[in-house]
Formats: sequence, C-alpha cells, structure tokens
Amino acid sequence: MWVTGASRGIGYEVAKAFAEIGTQVVVTSRNRRKLASLVRQIERKGGYAKAYVCDVSSERSVAATAKQILERLGRVDVLVNNAGVTYFKSLRETSRSEFDEVIAANLRGTFLCIKAVIESMVRRRSGHIINVISVAAQNTYTKSSAYSASKAGVLALTNVLREEVRPFNIKVAAVIPGATETQMWRESTRDKYGHRMMSAEDVAKVVVSIFQAPKRAHIEEIIFRPQLGDLP
Repeated sequence: MWVTGASRGIGYEVAKAFAEIGTQVVVTSRNRRKLASLVRQIERKGGYAKAYVCDVSSERSVAATAKQILERLGRVDVLVNNAGVTYFKSLRETSRSEFDEVIAANLRGTFLCIKAVIESMVRRRSGHIINVISVAAQNTYTKSSAYSASKAGVLALTNVLREEVRPFNIKVAAVIPGATETQMWRESTRDKYGHRMMSAEDVAKVVVSIFQAPKRAHIEEIIFRPQLGDLP
C-alpha cells in the first residue's frame, strides 16, 4: 500500500497502523529525514516499509515514485491520499501563489496519485482508495478559503470516482475528520484546544477500520468529530 504525506501527523500514524496489521507499506512525502525515521520505527517492530521522496503536486515526481513502487512491490492494492498543506488566512489575505500551492498539493496531488495507480486496479478489478479529507469540505470556517475549496474538490472527485470504478470492484472512501491535533495547526491553537481535538492515532484507526470492513461492504464516507464537537 501507498500512504502520501506520511512524514508526520495523520499519514505517519496511518502508515504505522497498517504496518501493525502486517501490510507492506510504502510511505512518501517531501521530507526524507522524517520518512527514514518512520521506516526505522516500523522495521524495529518487524514490519515492512519503504520510503520515497515525492512531491504530490508534481506530475513528474508522482509518476517516478509510482514507477519505483510498482517495480518493488508489483502492485498498489491500497492508496491513502493524505498529503496536504494549508494557510490560515482569509481570502483577502491569501495570495495567488498560496492558493495555487494549496490546490496543487491537496486537490491536484490527490488526482495525480489516483491516476498513477487506477488503471492497474481496473485491470485487476481490485483496489481500495482512501482519501483523507476534512469537515472543512462541508462546513464553513473563516480563514480557510483555499483549504476548504481544495478539500471540497477532493470530496467531489471522490464521489464521482467511486461511481466510475464501482463496476471494477474498486472501493473509494472519503474519510472526513474534524479537528485533529497535528502540526498543520498553529502552535497557539494546539495549546488552547489540543485537549479537545482528536489525535492522529484516532484517525488512523478509523482509516484501518475502513480497509478491514467485510469484503462485500463498502464504507463510502465516514464523518467523525471530537466528542466535544467542532472547535469554537
């Protein structure tokens, strides 16, 4: 399986959780050092992991990475699209370059990684694509225009793709978590609200549960929030 954005946060925990159930894990991000640390952690516990540096916003980088993964493992049975960036700015404060960066990583990156594996899944008539999105795709949050737009796009892409590949026995899931304590948030926000946020481990457990659902069951979308609700 392939987990993007795996050098920290949700992707980091998703990779560890899948390795713990015996899955061969390939992890990618732009941070070589953190990826190497993750691989060592997994291997110390007897799991299998391989890391590649990949910028999901770059078609060339995604294509080269997918080629290396397929050469090593032969196939990608599960793709977890998790890589993402954001800026906590209003639309008026957001520059064009910042907007483009968020859309390129969050939306275009998801598209590119799916394109890299989908045809082989169709040929095998088997596969599972899990897109980690956000409640920001559905709810309105100020200072989140670029991020919300990108995640709403990923949700729409996910819903359409699911119907397109359903005849080929490919599952496509939208994972829509609420506030989760990761480094994507400002430190001041984590200090103030970290006690009521979900953990990255919580989200990872949900992602694994989707993968482990009965073969004839298709968990298409799952929305979950902190027990105390959204942040004020």
